[in-house]
Amino acid sequence: MTNEQNKSDIAIKDVNVTKISVQTHAEYMDHETVYKIHAPIQNVIAFIGIHSTALGPSLGGIRYKHYQTEEEALGDVLRLSEAMTWKNAAGALNHGGGKGVVMAPDKNSRTPDQETLDVIAHGLNIINEDGPVYFGAEDMNFNEATLDYIAETAPWIKGVTSDDPSVVSGTPSPLTAIGVFECIKIAAQHKLGKNSLEGIRISMQGLGAVGGALAELLHKDNAILMGCDMADSVFDDLAADGVTIERVGLDDIYDVQADIFAPNAIGGTLTDDNIHKLKAAGIQIVCGAANNQQQDQIGGAQSRLMHELGILYCPDYIVNAGGVIWVAMVGQDAKTVTADITAGVPKRFEDVLKLHEQQPEKDLGSIALDYAQKRVQNAKERSGERKTG
Repeated sequence: MTNEQNKSDIAIKDVNVTKISVQTHAEYMDHETVYKIHAPIQNVIAFIGIHSTALGPSLGGIRYKHYQTEEEALGDVLRLSEAMTWKNAAGALNHGGGKGVVMAPDKNSRTPDQETLDVIAHGLNIINEDGPVYFGAEDMNFNEATLDYIAETAPWIKGVTSDDPSVVSGTPSPLTAIGVFECIKIAAQHKLGKNSLEGIRISMQGLGAVGGALAELLHKDNAILMGCDMADSVFDDLAADGVTIERVGLDDIYDVQADIFAPNAIGGTLTDDNIHKLKAAGIQIVCGAANNQQQDQIGGAQSRLMHELGILYCPDYIVNAGGVIWVAMVGQDAKTVTADITAGVPKRFEDVLKLHEQQPEKDLGSIALDYAQKRVQNAKERSGERKTG
């Protein structure tokens, strides 16, 4: 046993991993299992949500975030894990949907400490002890270093660092950005009749790992960029890379006159009020990297509103699937996977647009959900046939 394993064994005393009932929760959507990880000594509370394993072991990132209550954290993991089912299905992956959230003690906590990571590693080992049902990956405030540390004692991690640059490993953020970028180009052609992004005004909400990479791609294609972010450093980093972007306030981003709005930060920012602001600001396309962009992700009310207002909404789990495809293909040839993402993500978005042409009365969010659910349902039916055959 290594020294790291010894330290982990000492740290995980009195860690409780329990299945919890969520059937009465407002965000429950036929989830298979939800686990609560509680370590009173280390003051750690986390939830692992497994929405579906019909296509294979669930896969989704682990995020470290401050929540006001456990109920809020639980609601987040339920929404996110369900969305991962449809993202993985739409991305043609043999993985179901899962997600992890770790409750940060306060708003200023940006990185989980080693004790917290030890607790999460222990929890993952227990959850997967009878066979793999959930693989964790990078998400908010979890990076390669934190994943590498967990992977030392828990092999249920996708996206750890590799010394071999020719194979898939590490952060998926650049690949998420590539997929979104390609879909923005398709959306601009479809909605605006433009064959390039030159001169198109794009307002960007969030310029972190994915948003920053997306800004670089859009800048190279001569788009005009305006953006907001809580961190001053992201603007310094973009300027150092030669990216021209006008900074606007966090609350002002919805009122910026632009053609395309790219939400790349936290979910739930597409509220009814904000959508009406975007419409008034001239927005014709919404296409970004954030997960669960709609305030009412379950039911898709905001997708329907954008459809009614003539805004082309590019469903998040269709256009931002590049990152999860990358981590799902860990260890494979990096050039091949990059090429597959660059071509495959926009191809599936085009499939959804074609379905929309056949059903113009339906909003894009509903069509995308049907598209993803069909693959999951087919997998369930095949599984049932095998069991009864």
